[in-house]
Amino acid sequence: MRLGRRGRIALRWLAVLVGLASGGIAILIVYGVRLVDTAMANLGRPGTVVLARPLVLRRGQPWSSQDLGAALELRGFRRVTWPPGRGELSVEGTTVRLGPGVCLDQREEVLAETRPAGLRLLAGSSELALVQVRAPVIGTTAVSDVVHWTTPLEAVSGNLLTAVVDVEDRTFLSHAGLSLRGLLRAALRDLLAGGVRQGGSTITQQLAKILMLRPARTLPRKIAEAWLAALIDFRYSKKEILEAYLNRIYLGQDGGWQIQGVGAASHFYFGKRPSDLEIDEAAALAGLIAAPNRYDPFTHPQAALARRRVVLQAMVREGHLDGPATELLASRPLPGFPRRLRWPPAGQAVEVILGQGGLERELVSSVDVDAAAAVWTGIPAALELVESRFPQLRGLARQGDPLQVAVVVLRIDGQVLAMAGSRSGLPGEFNRAVDARRPIGSLVKPFVAALALARGWTAESPVDDSPLAVTVGSEVWEPQNSDGRFRGVITLREALVLSRNLPMVRVGLDVGVPAVAEGLRGLGLAAAKPNPAILLGALEASPLQVARAYAALLGEGRLPAPTWLLSGSLPSPAVLDPLATAGVLAMLEDVPRRGTAASLSGRVEGWLAGKTGTTDERRDSWFVGLRPDYVTVVWVGTDGNAQTGLYGATGALEVWSAIDARLPRTFRSAGRVSP
Repeated sequence: MRLGRRGRIALRWLAVLVGLASGGIAILIVYGVRLVDTAMANLGRPGTVVLARPLVLRRGQPWSSQDLGAALELRGFRRVTWPPGRGELSVEGTTVRLGPGVCLDQREEVLAETRPAGLRLLAGSSELALVQVRAPVIGTTAVSDVVHWTTPLEAVSGNLLTAVVDVEDRTFLSHAGLSLRGLLRAALRDLLAGGVRQGGSTITQQLAKILMLRPARTLPRKIAEAWLAALIDFRYSKKEILEAYLNRIYLGQDGGWQIQGVGAASHFYFGKRPSDLEIDEAAALAGLIAAPNRYDPFTHPQAALARRRVVLQAMVREGHLDGPATELLASRPLPGFPRRLRWPPAGQAVEVILGQGGLERELVSSVDVDAAAAVWTGIPAALELVESRFPQLRGLARQGDPLQVAVVVLRIDGQVLAMAGSRSGLPGEFNRAVDARRPIGSLVKPFVAALALARGWTAESPVDDSPLAVTVGSEVWEPQNSDGRFRGVITLREALVLSRNLPMVRVGLDVGVPAVAEGLRGLGLAAAKPNPAILLGALEASPLQVARAYAALLGEGRLPAPTWLLSGSLPSPAVLDPLATAGVLAMLEDVPRRGTAASLSGRVEGWLAGKTGTTDERRDSWFVGLRPDYVTVVWVGTDGNAQTGLYGATGALEVWSAIDARLPRTFRSAGRVSP
């Protein structure tokens, strides 16, 4: 049958339209595929996660079950009254049960029996010499106020995968990116509501919306979402789609930070890795996806409980959970508090660590959780006590120059265990522990004594405590004792233990001021020039520099390089005679017994040596406490260099004492903080 002229024209236009439509569809497909591929390839730069050092439990350590349970809870592990699951613990009398995942390299439960003879560790029928407790997260980076940790699907608990799919998209594994049933249901509800109200979104559609679309409830936006979801499903496997979704879904807020992905969310809500989530925890986390703020377990616990029950029932409906188990799981408590993405007691330490750069996704720091918590809680308690005893300090605060504090806890190999650079310890504040330089006063005397011992002096060598005048250029320097008194001839031991100025100046003059200046430079305590005043600490150093120098005393004369990473320790060069340092330590043991820190006598247990320090007009208060394998340095003063009226023994010593009292007993024995 031959077409007429009009028919041929219509046919040609039809061919043109079909061609244009085909070309348009082809262009749309190519553009959509490129858009999808670009979005899936740029899922966001993963954040750097900072971990604390692992806790090492050793056979024979003097733990109590109460202290060990508290130490584990401090690391984010959940204490339960039922048999512990992954990442959980329970305390039964003198026994602490550590569930799978708490200890590294231990797939089964570990029993820690806290006996009078010391800790006993059991895994099954085997007794263990030591176990390492998994290190907790203490900090992270955030990009544009978004925290995003990349977690491969293999590292996500099967409980969480099942819960998410059952409640969010039950046909995820079988549909092609779109659920016909869901679309029809949503269309009907939207029709009845007179507008777009119901999403009907599959997991794939949600991913398309997260990666490529702005939030909006319009018909064109829903069409674009469906189109992109179909392309995602065509281009990528279900595994890749689910992994991308779980890493980019919004799951709440930590202050001003958005939490994206199950990696950061698992830590924030439960203190666990995604692989360790129990069923009730997985259900609670999956329930947050619908509305993280509405179902926040910390601010809306009743709504969170109801939502968790909905997820558990969805798992029952899909045959992934027994009905009777639902009631037991639904009765379990929600998490009681958030595990901050930047743990406050380590906030300033994390700031230093991240400020050093590095692109690693995970950094294992040298920060010890127990030490950091002791510093964080000890500082305000001690300052409250000191300021109540010395009312003039609160007057300084009213004048805008409040009392400040800096603390460094340093291991003898240079690893920083804890640090606070201000009385609040908040990141962003001036870090006095690292960046401030203050006169060190009497803290210099042990190094003068060490140089003297290396030149033949002994602890019992006599030295004169009487008036002294030293000619310095055209002037005469007449140092004084802090009490204005003189004791005549005393021993070097007495001079150091009681921190007598005049005899220690005589010791330094015997060694030689240039030799002392050179020795101090070797310790990282640089003096501007060899002046006799350096013999009484007329030189400035940061608390971190002081801690490093005292670590050399504790470490047989080897000067460590401070490091914030567990793997960052470097060889320590010998800068002091090891026999001389042993002699100085033996003298410093008497400081807390009968010397300037005698207020500690009978108040502390374990081996302790120490040194107080006070500068002219009592502007700076220092104390250095030396335990078997670490040094704690405390400075107290004001930024305006005001006269505080505090000696080392009445200011910094009180802060040190508050910190030391909050540490577990194991810190008083050598090897406690070894990884």
